[in-house]
Amino acid sequence: MTKRAAIYVRQSLDREEGIDRQIARCTEMAERRGWTVVRAYRDNDVSATKPRGPGTAWAEMLSGAASRDFDVVISVDMDRLLRGIRDLLTLIDAGVAVMTIDGEIDILTADGQLRATMMAGMARFETARKSERQKRANESRRAQGRPTPGKRRFGYETDGCTPVEEEAVTVREIFERVEKGHSLRGIALDLTDRAVPSATMKSWTPGRLRDICNRVHYAGHTLVEGVLTESTWIKPIVTSEQAERVRTILADPGRRTTPGPGTKHLLSGLAHCDLCGGKLFYSRSYICKADTSHVQIGKKFIDQQVIDACVRALLFAPVGSVETGESLASLLAELDANHALVSDAYAEKDEGLLPPAVARVRLLKLRDDREGIEARIEAQRAAQASSGILGQLRAELWGRGRVNLDRAVEVGAQVEERFHGLSLDEQRELVRTLLDVRVAKGRGADRVKIRHLVATSLDEEDWSLVEPQASTSS
Repeated sequence: MTKRAAIYVRQSLDREEGIDRQIARCTEMAERRGWTVVRAYRDNDVSATKPRGPGTAWAEMLSGAASRDFDVVISVDMDRLLRGIRDLLTLIDAGVAVMTIDGEIDILTADGQLRATMMAGMARFETARKSERQKRANESRRAQGRPTPGKRRFGYETDGCTPVEEEAVTVREIFERVEKGHSLRGIALDLTDRAVPSATMKSWTPGRLRDICNRVHYAGHTLVEGVLTESTWIKPIVTSEQAERVRTILADPGRRTTPGPGTKHLLSGLAHCDLCGGKLFYSRSYICKADTSHVQIGKKFIDQQVIDACVRALLFAPVGSVETGESLASLLAELDANHALVSDAYAEKDEGLLPPAVARVRLLKLRDDREGIEARIEAQRAAQASSGILGQLRAELWGRGRVNLDRAVEVGAQVEERFHGLSLDEQRELVRTLLDVRVAKGRGADRVKIRHLVATSLDEEDWSLVEPQASTSS
């Protein structure tokens, strides 16, 4: 009876031998022996160190062996088929013979199992030794600030250092548009509609754009032992300052976790319920998200009050009153280092070098560290953004001269006009920095409580005026 053969081929990133060439060699051997090839199983771009679980061709082949769909498995050589003793035992349990280009191994006999075990052990040894050499080489390259080998990065040649100008133009456009406040989703849709080449994908995605913007590589930087370092090898596509500003924008946890269209209302998520402290969100009116029975207020009763308070704060806030805090570059370097440690932990777990329980403890600790870093980044991002907007507005309105109180009304109108000319995101950033807005239970506009965070001298004046009005109306 003619034997039924299945071919198993695997190709890793080193691309020593293509999938098609492997199949051709295995098919030729089957034909010489008069065997019928019933199926070829392909694991493309799967290295010897990666797990071959559900969804891989290896798993499908084992399922076929259990169903007796074939009698023998053919592969180019043992290290393409087996990664270690565990894989060998799996094939023995499946009860199929194994054939390589070098010759047949009957793993159903004790002699065949011994030979296969020795060959699998050698294959595992060679894989481990190659991995060690590659790790040492990569560590040396990273210490020099040189990119490590891998898939070609969009915008660069395969060396990871030389820009591809046609793609670099797109990278610069992405950074510029994010800096101007465009959403990643909008940019991705526009690039896809314009059929801008993306090198590896048919369409652009927000995730792909975020990855590009967060890569320190594009500013000519690299991480050396977790420290952000300028590389003498990588030619930058964008400036360090622009890259830092863009990463700051994207580091906002609120922006990252809010799906769908962006915020459309000035005080959504910024105003708070005076009863429970919860945030108010807009749904026909601003309502307390924690409990809709607490407070509810229409935009006409609160938005203009808040804008007026912002105008007064911009007029009278002390110069340099917004502190920018710690270095954003150092915070972003901490975040990049945290991401690298997470990747290392997953890699060690997948390779069996780190027990699952230990990996879990390490990953939980790294998650807590990451959340702390992100909170500090958010505080710094808000401070820098607000400081920049506030400084720009004051410079435009007052110039280098002293504030003339006789012109306060005139300049106040200019400030309000300039405020309305800002993007909604910029308006909200000013509100977040300048004011604490709370809404009490009741009706009308009198229940809006505004506390100044920067122009604090206005609080006494404002509340001294508001209280008599409230008592008169009662």
